[in-house]
Amino acid sequence: MNQSTETPTAIKDLPIKLKIPVQLRKLNELPWQAWAIALIVASGTVGFTATSMLLSLPKSAQCTRVFWPIASASTRIYCAQLEAEQGTVDSLLKAINLVEALPANHPLRDDINQNVEEWAVAILDIAEKEFQAGKLDEAISIARKIPSHVQVYNVVDERIEAWRSLWQEGEAIFAEVEEHLRNAEWNQAFRTAVKLLNLDNEYWSTIKYDETIKEIQLAQEESSKLDKAYSILRRGGVDNWLQAITEAQQVAADSYAYREAQKLIEEAKEKLVSHIEGLMDDNRWESVLEVVDRLPESLALTEEITDWKALASAGLEAQNGTVESLQTAIASAQEIDADRPLYQDAQDLISRWQLEIEGVTHLQKARDLAQGGTINDLNGAIASAELVTSVNPRYGEAQGEIRDWRRRIQISEDQPLLDQARDLSRDGSIASLQEAIAKASLIGANRALSSEAQQEIEKWRNSIQRQEDQPLLDQAIALGDVKDYNAAISTAERIGRGRVLYQEAQNNIRGWRREIRAQKNLQEAYLIAQGRTPQALASAISLVQKIPRSTDVSLESRQVLNRWSAELLSMAEDQARRSLLEEAIKLARMVPSDSEVYNSAQLQIQAWKGILQPPTPAVINETNQPLLPINSPQNQ
Repeated sequence: MNQSTETPTAIKDLPIKLKIPVQLRKLNELPWQAWAIALIVASGTVGFTATSMLLSLPKSAQCTRVFWPIASASTRIYCAQLEAEQGTVDSLLKAINLVEALPANHPLRDDINQNVEEWAVAILDIAEKEFQAGKLDEAISIARKIPSHVQVYNVVDERIEAWRSLWQEGEAIFAEVEEHLRNAEWNQAFRTAVKLLNLDNEYWSTIKYDETIKEIQLAQEESSKLDKAYSILRRGGVDNWLQAITEAQQVAADSYAYREAQKLIEEAKEKLVSHIEGLMDDNRWESVLEVVDRLPESLALTEEITDWKALASAGLEAQNGTVESLQTAIASAQEIDADRPLYQDAQDLISRWQLEIEGVTHLQKARDLAQGGTINDLNGAIASAELVTSVNPRYGEAQGEIRDWRRRIQISEDQPLLDQARDLSRDGSIASLQEAIAKASLIGANRALSSEAQQEIEKWRNSIQRQEDQPLLDQAIALGDVKDYNAAISTAERIGRGRVLYQEAQNNIRGWRREIRAQKNLQEAYLIAQGRTPQALASAISLVQKIPRSTDVSLESRQVLNRWSAELLSMAEDQARRSLLEEAIKLARMVPSDSEVYNSAQLQIQAWKGILQPPTPAVINETNQPLLPINSPQNQ
């Protein structure tokens, strides 16, 4: 019994190498089928264990000295794991190449394939990190190194296409930002840059976004420097345009504000060119030379400047106004060849000066004729000047001479008529004035003396109207003085609108109508006051208060107002004597403020109020000191 119980304990305590024989002895008792299963399990277990042990072994420098054509599978697997642990693309690829050399039917092929897939995924992860770091080409190059036979390779093209699509989207956003910056569209640039944050790439959403924001801010700062130039440009004038160009030229070519600066320079250049062309159109040749001499070489107007100077010199010569000077100017302008920038301007000036020669010739002949001074001479001068057509540069000058000569002719023809009319008007009678008007009316409209004649006619007509209407106005005023206002109005209304005394008659009519209304109001007030009730007196007072002080009945109206006001106060006092103080106050308040008894009425109102509301007596305390009234707000 003791021996049988000690044996298991002894076997248990033996080393591993001793246990196996005991177990094998027990396995001898099993049938052969069990032996077969046991061998298969054992071999697989040993292989897996060996592989795991190999993969977990510490690194060894022996892998560098291995002759791979005869290397064992365990050595390849071991060294491949060591390479893969380095985590670089080259080491991962080397690891894959080491194990892929093993046959496809190798017992550990499933584990090897799993490791190969993991290493391929690791390579793709490295490529993804490169892409996230902003290295698209490197990422694509790394991804392309993944062996084509692994499963991960199936997603390589898809991943690369996604990278490229995202990269193109980022570049498109950045290009749009740059375009906005070049156009000084700051808000649009900021809004576009924010789109970078939505890209699934660390480089574009962080590094490139931050760089873009800084570039926007820098572009804004540089653009703000142009604000001064734009402000100067808007002031206008050659000095400001040239100064604006100088300011804008300080912006560097690599600045986003460069395009804006060039735009400003071009705008200033256009203004300068337009200004010069305007000076040429106005024949201000000296001013042309002054401006042209100040143009900077950077405007690239070298040929134009040469032509402007040549044309300005010719223009100065043409300003002398003689046929000879115009011919000299034409000869100078003809020296500008057809390939010059201002050739067409030169041709236009040549045509203009050729026409001007014709105009000068006709005008000189006309002036020579006009020196005779007679109507025939002046008509001959006009005929010669009219040969200068509207397209001729001297047309305006010719028309001015024609107007002057026609005025001289009209004065010669009409002055005798106006003098005769004035002579007729000296008698001052209506008949003589009418004859004077008839004579002056022979001077037609738009004639040289038309305005002077019309002034005389207006004066004579006013004199006739005054002589005709003054008796009517005098008669109306006389009727008004005797207070026959209706007759006065009827008489004055006979003076019609537009007559010289019409306004004076209307002023008198308004005064007489005011008198009629005042009398009417006074009479109506008398009738109302006959009732002798407070209401009747108050209504009568209201009517007479409407009577203006400037009327004839003003004094009487004031007298009756004071009388009726006194009656109201008397009625109030009568009510007070009957102890009807509230009624008395009501009547006294009806006394108007512009009456003589108004102040007396106000004093009575205060006295009656005092009776109705006597002051509250003060309460005396034990110290004989008066206290506040009982109903005082401070005691409530």
